[in-house]
Amino acid sequence: MEIKTLVLSDLGTNCYIVPAGKTTLTGMTSPDDGGTADTGTDAAVIIDPADDPELILAKTAEMGLVPAWILLTHGHFDHTGGVAFIKKKTGAKVYIHGSDKEMLSDPVKSLSFFTPDRGFEKSEADEEVNDGDKLTLGDLTFEVLHTPGHTEGSVCYLLTDPRTGKKYMFSGDTLFRDSIGRSDTYSGSGAKIMRSLKKLSALPDDYIVLPGHGPDTKLSVEKKYNPFLSGV
Repeated sequence: MEIKTLVLSDLGTNCYIVPAGKTTLTGMTSPDDGGTADTGTDAAVIIDPADDPELILAKTAEMGLVPAWILLTHGHFDHTGGVAFIKKKTGAKVYIHGSDKEMLSDPVKSLSFFTPDRGFEKSEADEEVNDGDKLTLGDLTFEVLHTPGHTEGSVCYLLTDPRTGKKYMFSGDTLFRDSIGRSDTYSGSGAKIMRSLKKLSALPDDYIVLPGHGPDTKLSVEKKYNPFLSGV
């Protein structure tokens, strides 16, 4: 499974394009030709489309994929800037935790006011995710891990590659290499993010951690060396 990473915006947000295998996407619109994607479509899951949605769609098309889902780790503008465009262009379904869905339509709560020159386009969620949910598309099943602290609705998505058995964690701004996300903005909580880190530390399996910013890492490495995680 080839996971494509795009580093977008001045804030260096990681957007991930994940091939989901062939599935049925009745009513989905291909951004390439305006046609309808149905039986046997090679679907893609886009995680945190930060901005530059035309580039995201171009890269997805280069991979021979049609966007089916948009999974959001949280509602901050630097992770959601391309949602409205991609949803309008392709019909992809948008998933976010219920505690953060209001950020999709609120430039203040989403912190978009930090960069007023970029503008803000409202969008809506199609589905709310909750802790323990399992979301299956094609060959893939994502498990939702609610990890509040950076925002109240922050989540990590856990994924096992069905072919190789490799385990991935899309950690958003909860966990970075050698660091963690800030907790001093709207709906953030330092106490909650520490409890969420304890939850991650208790996971029995190792994961390749694909964070919202910065380089990838491994959960085992963070448990050992990350000063925020090693002591929880």
